[in-house]
Amino acid sequence: MLSTDIQTVAKVVKGKINSNEVIKFTGFCTDTRSEVNGKLFIALEGPNFDAHSFIKQAENLGAKAIIVHKKIDSKIPIIQVSNTQKAYQDIAAWHRQSHSPIVIAITGSNGKTSTKNMLSSILALAAPTLSTKGNHNNHLGVPQTLLDLKDAHQFCIIEMGANHKHEITLLCSIARPNISLITNANNAHLGEFGGLENLVKAKGEIIESLSKDGIAIINNSSPHKEIWKGISGTEKMRFFGDAGSVYATEIKEFKSHINFNLNFSEQLLNINLSMIGLHQVDNALAASTCAIELGIEPELIKKGLENTLPEKGRLELIELNDFKILDDSYNANPQSMKVAIDSISSFSGKKVLVLGSMGELGKDSKRLHKEIGEYVRHSNIRHLLTIGEEAKEYQGRQFKDINSIYDVIKNDFKGSTILIKGSRMMKLDKLVDIFVNTSNSS
Repeated sequence: MLSTDIQTVAKVVKGKINSNEVIKFTGFCTDTRSEVNGKLFIALEGPNFDAHSFIKQAENLGAKAIIVHKKIDSKIPIIQVSNTQKAYQDIAAWHRQSHSPIVIAITGSNGKTSTKNMLSSILALAAPTLSTKGNHNNHLGVPQTLLDLKDAHQFCIIEMGANHKHEITLLCSIARPNISLITNANNAHLGEFGGLENLVKAKGEIIESLSKDGIAIINNSSPHKEIWKGISGTEKMRFFGDAGSVYATEIKEFKSHINFNLNFSEQLLNINLSMIGLHQVDNALAASTCAIELGIEPELIKKGLENTLPEKGRLELIELNDFKILDDSYNANPQSMKVAIDSISSFSGKKVLVLGSMGELGKDSKRLHKEIGEYVRHSNIRHLLTIGEEAKEYQGRQFKDINSIYDVIKNDFKGSTILIKGSRMMKLDKLVDIFVNTSNSS
């Protein structure tokens, strides 16, 4: 973070300062639980929090100045604005424009985090790279990432999530990507978008926002390809997957990894990916296509992909004394449910599904839950344990709480492989923790 002063920031956010004193600070913060000393504190307000309540605490922790949109008393200089969230985003956009990395934006209904991690692993071998941490991919998380930009960073990878139209357009106006990548678009967040057509267009905002010099990267097999081509801000489009310029052959799936040949420009790399699920091949192709566009050496692409490990809670295989847990508890939508069911189907021995409700599916929720139940019945998995009101539509064995599920699995399914998956609201990561903690203490 560059050292800057209160007058410069006030101009950026079009705010009013209550002091003529020249105050310099070394960065920005929005949370008193993080490092505050020497920084400018921005009092964000959301549906479930209001940082204006922590102004005194920020002062005591050494904040040099504050940005607020409410009237407050403070011993340190104040920048008054109409909306602190917009001010935060304006500061991030200004900070991004003050630096010159190549910015890559990634979105998609599934696979964006894995693709981001693979690309980050590749690019970090070539040059200093900044990328989104965790799930900080929204209107607050994207600015947070951009404010970590330093002069040394040559690449910046920004994951962008959305559950409303125009959300990605906003994020792109802040991040100004040079390259935009869409992994896919399917029935996630359908309730918020009001249907698949709106969702597809919303994901397309990431390439619609590109300048004519930008590069768009799309799965060649996507049924929405023509829509995205039609709205793209650039004619420089690259396609991965079947009949694309970067594609996979000789794909072999094993218990804990996938092996395939990565093909591009008459070159071939054999890749051993330490991940589960054939969908990860498409994610690797997406990351590789971007790396190739950036001129990254083939040996670094291979090493970067093979160094990438699964994110916690995203088809992560956990081998315990009495069970194998396939932890996919981070989130769920119909497509990722099917992918997870396909993944556990390839395991030998007894298999158990623990499936929670899927959120944000709107009027299609009942139908889509029933569809997943049918998908399970057509798989080779006989044991389906469910939790959550909507999950009753799976027509499995319904439970009221995760402790009851744990007790049944512990007593009846020792030696089994257990897939645990549901939307984040179901908090099925707590069930995973019970298995892990109980195994560690035994």
